[in-house]
Amino acid sequence: MLKTYISGFLRRFGLLARMEKFRFIFNRMAFKESNVKFSKKHPDIEIPPDFFLYETYMLSYEFYYNDGLETAREIMNLLGKQYDILQKGMRCLDWGCGPARVTRHLPDLLPEAELHAADYNEQYINWCKSKIKGIQFEQTNISPPMLYPDAYFNIVMGLSVFTHLSEINHYAWMDELCRIIKPGGILFITTQGKSYEYKLSADERYKFNEAKLIIRDRVLEGNRLFSSFQPPGFIQSLINNKFEVMQFIPGENNYISSEQDKWVLKKIV
Repeated sequence: MLKTYISGFLRRFGLLARMEKFRFIFNRMAFKESNVKFSKKHPDIEIPPDFFLYETYMLSYEFYYNDGLETAREIMNLLGKQYDILQKGMRCLDWGCGPARVTRHLPDLLPEAELHAADYNEQYINWCKSKIKGIQFEQTNISPPMLYPDAYFNIVMGLSVFTHLSEINHYAWMDELCRIIKPGGILFITTQGKSYEYKLSADERYKFNEAKLIIRDRVLEGNRLFSSFQPPGFIQSLINNKFEVMQFIPGENNYISSEQDKWVLKKIV
């Protein structure tokens, strides 16, 4: 609760972004030795700039690469239970790909697929285009639309993307994702559900348990500090008449770290 109060105080007075600079420097120092070792051991693995990693995941080269591979495998195993992910010519989009933590592993896991990835951050996309092969990268805006045709993708993934969007963009992007996915196609998303409730203030928890979206803003939308918390009931209403839930895996919480909820959704034909 103390951490929630301090974070709220800093956010309210516009100090959170300034604190991030110090946190980045601290993290860079903390992981310096292990990152140098990883780079020497794997000189052939392209690693994004340090601040890209800090902004999107963790400033650890080893976790960026190995956990990205593990996550990609986990998602493919999950989706493979609902869809023929190995069909030739299948189109897959990683929406909100960041610096390709998961995306970069997809060519090996989906060798017959046509792979796409998109992000609103121009710097991420420029780095991905120059370093990652076998994937078509496109820059988007923080709000839709995208330039893809209707019913274009068999599978769209959005890992921790809705977690940094405003309420209006929750609805706008769900409509857009529905537009670009083929009937019967799959949407995989992760959200900050019940396992994150302990991070909320008393007032926020009350609204959360009323199935209302919780937004913590006062920073630019899309930024890691812009945080949205999605009760399962809110997601159910968000996808109404667009997708059916094929599988829902609630995130676990050990009060040290929290897992996001996982949703495997099928577009209604």
